[in-house]
Amino acid sequence: MAMIRKILKLAADIYEDRKLLKDLSLKDVKRRFSGTYFGMVWGVLQPLLTIIVYWAVFQFGFRSGNVEGAPFVLWFITGMISWLFISEAFQTAANSFVEYNYLIQKVKFNINILPLMKILSSFYIHLFFLLIVLVICAVFGFYPRLMLLQIVYYMFAEGMFLFAFSLITSSVLVFFRDLNQIISIFLLMGMWGTPIAWNITNFPENVQRILMLNPFYYLVEGYRDAVLGREWFWEKPVLGIRFWVVTLVLLVIGTSVYTRLKPYFADTV
Repeated sequence: MAMIRKILKLAADIYEDRKLLKDLSLKDVKRRFSGTYFGMVWGVLQPLLTIIVYWAVFQFGFRSGNVEGAPFVLWFITGMISWLFISEAFQTAANSFVEYNYLIQKVKFNINILPLMKILSSFYIHLFFLLIVLVICAVFGFYPRLMLLQIVYYMFAEGMFLFAFSLITSSVLVFFRDLNQIISIFLLMGMWGTPIAWNITNFPENVQRILMLNPFYYLVEGYRDAVLGREWFWEKPVLGIRFWVVTLVLLVIGTSVYTRLKPYFADTV
């Protein structure tokens, strides 16, 4: 019960400062690209170039054909946009307390919103990039269907997972800066351990079951289901339940770690 109260208190604090959360996240986007000529264009151009390079390697280098009835380029980019958001938000949220250390010194400032602010900041760019992907899909004849509505559910799932995990990483990173390097390695392994550029059906069923334990698999495949109109999220209940159990466990652990370490932030950052 005590842990439930802590989680509810954390949620209430964030809700109370929702306007500040929105304002800070928008300022963070502008701040990230301040001093550059093209501004937010870089936020789209960089991931777009990343996608083009990976797509060219697998499409032409490995001669990947159609996947599950869709051109490889569409199958690839619909999974990749989900991963790019996860990767960027994961890294920036982990550094939120260190980057905004001057706010931690302020007694009245609610630092609970900082990890979520970073996630929201990455989300704005993600939304714009998603629109570009939808246009590319339309060019190939894959027009938005009713199933696209469930993209909202998968965005919410991503946000909850990232926030739960970032409570742990951002709190620990204040005291253990080497965690940044560990996160980079973790994301590299996550990138290649998630079926973004390769098809999971190429593996035996017992291996597939192991690979499906990866919570990123649920999110990446969910984006493909939504954008390419493959199936609804309630059609795979086992994966959904497994994902939310992992997310809730991370939220409990994250809240516990954060509340224990928070009193010592000001003395460390």
